[in-house]
Amino acid sequence: MADAKILSNQKTILTNQATIVKNQKTILANQHTIVKNQKLIFANQGTIKKNQAALTEILKNQKEILAAVKK
Repeated sequence: MADAKILSNQKTILTNQATIVKNQKTILANQHTIVKNQKLIFANQGTIKKNQAALTEILKNQKEILAAVKK
């Protein structure tokens, strides 16, 4: 009886170990994706800053146009 319980526990341990290995592989793949996304975000920040500067300039120009029209 004890031998059967030990064997059952060993099977459970092996199953759990296989699950852990599978999860670790998934975590590594996710970490790779996260790093890739972080690099893209970092690259996009430059473009975002340029766009914000352009929008600021547009707003400035719109205010100047509005002031000129009001005169």
